[in-house]
Amino acid sequence: MKKLTAWVFILACILGLVGCSSAGTKPYQNLTATDISSATVLLQPPDKTLQVEELDRLATLLQDVVIYEEDDSYTEYAGQAVTIQLTMSDGTQTSITAYNPFLIIDGIGYRTEYEPCEALNRYANELLDSGDAVVVLEQPPALRVVSDETAMTALLGTYSWQRKHADGTFTDIEADSPHPLDCRELLSPPLETPEETAALRFTENPDRIVSVQCWSDSHWSTPSAGGEEVIRNGNTIELKSGGYIYEVVAQWDTDSGYGGTAHYSFYVTAK
Repeated sequence: MKKLTAWVFILACILGLVGCSSAGTKPYQNLTATDISSATVLLQPPDKTLQVEELDRLATLLQDVVIYEEDDSYTEYAGQAVTIQLTMSDGTQTSITAYNPFLIIDGIGYRTEYEPCEALNRYANELLDSGDAVVVLEQPPALRVVSDETAMTALLGTYSWQRKHADGTFTDIEADSPHPLDCRELLSPPLETPEETAALRFTENPDRIVSVQCWSDSHWSTPSAGGEEVIRNGNTIELKSGGYIYEVVAQWDTDSGYGGTAHYSFYVTAK
């Protein structure tokens, strides 16, 4: 009877019916909300970062997380990843990614207990779906260019960006980039289309599009060449016939806690 009981317990552990705490550890079991200065949650997809205002629930969920042996095979999986970036009260930072059946802590992957990890994922999606969380953009939104049902991602170039933190402080980021005509390798191959127009689709629409200009691809590596103004109707631009490099300059106001100006470039061949 004792042997049978032992085998039942082992089988239950394998099936997850009995908590085998001795096999894993809780790296955040003593974590409290007062230990955390600020926190953000990044969901991929849809590639949105949210500012966490209520730290107590997040701390409670992290207390329940259980990790087992190290395992870097998470790179072979596909699915939604939820990355929690914590800034602690002492100024240190740590990154925790819930990616069932893995938990990735500061770049090191571990096998994890399913339910606490899934709870973190649900929490992040509830935060996103509520519409109450403040969206945080560390850099300008991505831009996709669509024509003839074909899409390409524009190259993010020079930008000036500002982000507000939960404590009211701001981080200013200035990024410089070569002129679009010096980015031939990064912009090739072109988007080929028989259409006369292309749609500009930002992951978050700007408050205004400052300008759109283009250069013939005969001017590659000649950044001193003057650009031509592109006709635009809202977020739709008219394409020049032939091969042209386009640059879009867009601006976001800082009313929502982030904003700035960004330059994007892309290469299109319109037949």
